[in-house]
Order: sequence, then structure tokens, then C-alpha cells
Amino acid sequence: MRIRVLVSGGLALLFLGGLIPPVHAQGPIRIGVIFPLTGPLAGQAVPERDAIKQAFDEENWQVAGRKIELLYEDSQGKPDVGLTKTRKLVERDRVHLLLAELVSTVGNAMAPYVNQEKIPWVSTVALAGLTRAQKSPYSFRFVPSSYQFGLAAAQWTKKQGWKKVYFIGWDAPPSREAGEAVKKIYGAENVVEAMFPPPFTADYAPYLAKVDPSKADGFMAAMWGADAIRITRQYSEYGLKGKLPFFGIASFTSEELLARMPPEIEGTLSAYTYCGTLDTPENKRFVDGFKSRYNSIPGSYQYMGYMAARFVIQALKDIQGKAEDREAFAAALRKVQLKGPMGMASFDDRQGMVGDFYVLKVIKKDGQLQNQCIDRMPQVKDPYDLFP
Repeated sequence: MRIRVLVSGGLALLFLGGLIPPVHAQGPIRIGVIFPLTGPLAGQAVPERDAIKQAFDEENWQVAGRKIELLYEDSQGKPDVGLTKTRKLVERDRVHLLLAELVSTVGNAMAPYVNQEKIPWVSTVALAGLTRAQKSPYSFRFVPSSYQFGLAAAQWTKKQGWKKVYFIGWDAPPSREAGEAVKKIYGAENVVEAMFPPPFTADYAPYLAKVDPSKADGFMAAMWGADAIRITRQYSEYGLKGKLPFFGIASFTSEELLARMPPEIEGTLSAYTYCGTLDTPENKRFVDGFKSRYNSIPGSYQYMGYMAARFVIQALKDIQGKAEDREAFAAALRKVQLKGPMGMASFDDRQGMVGDFYVLKVIKKDGQLQNQCIDRMPQVKDPYDLFP
């Protein structure tokens, strides 16, 4: 009788073993990827999404023995749509984490929900509040805050001898915060005029008419995409080019825009996290990889999307792919330090980006516009001491 029980038990175990998957056989790691894939910012968002895909493709779509699945959603650049898509990914699709967004208003709408649900989120939203009022153990920002990139631009131009400036930027949080950083460095009395037209303004004449080159040492602009193209052309048409130096803040001259920029952009300076012509093995690999996959040149948006994904990959490796353990993943992500295309990068103690900035000058080489790296600002941090 005893023998029969053992045999039956053994058969039962064999039978159950055929039904229950082994402990190590885990399903895919699901990552929600939200960007404005349609609308006026799609020109930056689609290539950034593609750079995220590149990072996982370099890993053969597998990390720590688990398959990677990216689930894409289009925020349309609208806060209500972005929040709805976020809820869908978390509640219906059961993603393990989010790699999402570049529009500040969408990020602002997402943050309370992400914090409430405790879903790890690596963003490329420059909104300063994500590491301040809306900071969370689960939210990481691999992009400089608007205070951070405004401060870097102001500090560098002031070192060049500028004493008084004009400032123009979108009537939106990133530009207004960058404007506050410029005022902090120069002093409010030395910002001759701070102008905030609405995003996607067609005609800048009413603003440019206020600019008197004799009253300042430079003109600083914090607007991006199609608006960077328009104001560059109109600045020249208004006769200001050559009379008052022009400095673009953050991704004003990002590589993916240069092919569409007017000839007047040549000579323009800017400062941000990416310089496409930087000669490092890591940058060559990144650029060659992007060109081979998408037949285009990457810029700052692609760099940040790519690096955000590389941080996620490294943290997943560090926890042996256990993406279900949100606390462990977030703890691992805080510790990651990576040498990427632009040098070392990490997160600060509020989980904002720390990395090198580069001062860029647009030049024409072999008939094409490109950014020349003319200076480096090492390990620029978010200025929490100045803007708590």
C-alpha cells in the first residue's frame, strides 16, 4: 500500500508539473511608452520613441532572460488624453513601468496618478515640479529641468561678458522657469525685456519690434521645434542678426531640426545635453545605430529617450529582471551610473538628471548644417538651492 501511495503521489507531481510553468519561466516585461505621436510636437516625439526602441533592439529585446514588450500610446500633447492613456496602460495593459512623455502639461497631469499608483516612471519632461512639489520615489526625470537648462545658458553667456539680455520664451512652464533662471543669474534689472508669446506663434514681429540692440549684449530664446525655426528666420528678416548675438536655450538647435532650419541659423549658439559631433566611441555607436535603423541623424530628444531606456535596462539587469518588484526596481534605478554618448550620467537625490552640458555652434560643413561642440560644462545639476 505504501508503495502505491508513493507512486500515485509521484504521478500526481509529474502531472501537475506539466500544468504549472517552472518558477523561472516569467512572462515579458511590459513597458508603457507615451509620446505625442501626432500634432505639432510629433517631429520630436516620434524620433525619441524610435531611440527608445533602438536601446532595446541593442539588447535583442530581452533583459535578464525576459522578453521586452513596448506598448505605445499617443498623448497628442494633450493633458487629458495623456492621463487617459496612462490609466489604460497601468490598469488594463498592466505595464510594469512607464517610459513616457516630453510635454510639460501632459507630465503635470500624469504625475499625481503615477504617484498614487506607485508605478515607476522615467520621463523626459523638463517640468521642474517633477523633482519638487510633485516628486515621488517612483518618478525619475532623464532630462534637465527648465531651471537647470536656463541656468546653464545664463551662466555660460555671462562668463562670455554679457551683462544685459533680452529673453523670449513660450508662455508655458518650461520657458517661464528658464526665464526665472536667467533673471537669477543676470539680475531682474539686467533682463531688458522678458517676452512670453503663446506656443506656435506665427508672427514674432510685435515682440521683435521691442528689441533695441544698443540696450543689451545678447538675445536668449527658449522655444523649440517649429517655433525655433520661425523665430530664427524672423530675427534675421527684422535686421537683428549680426547686431545682437542670439543664444538658443536647451534643444533650440537640436540635430533633428537643423535640416529644416533656415540658412540664418548658421553661427547661432546654444547649450544643452547633446552634441551630435562629439567624438566618443559611445556617441559613434549611438549615431551609427540610429542612422542605420531610421536613416536620420539623432539629436537631443533621441539622446534622452535612448539614455532613459538604457537606465531602465541597467536597473532591470541589476534586479535580475524582477520588474514586478517596483520598490527594488526604483531602488536600483537610483544607483545606476552610466557612461553614455555624452559622458557619465546619473540621477540626483531627487531623481533628476545629472550630466554634462555642451555649448554648441551651428556651422555649415560639406553643405550641411551641424552643431560644433565648442565647450563642455561638466555634471550640471538641477539648482535646488536656488529654486527649492
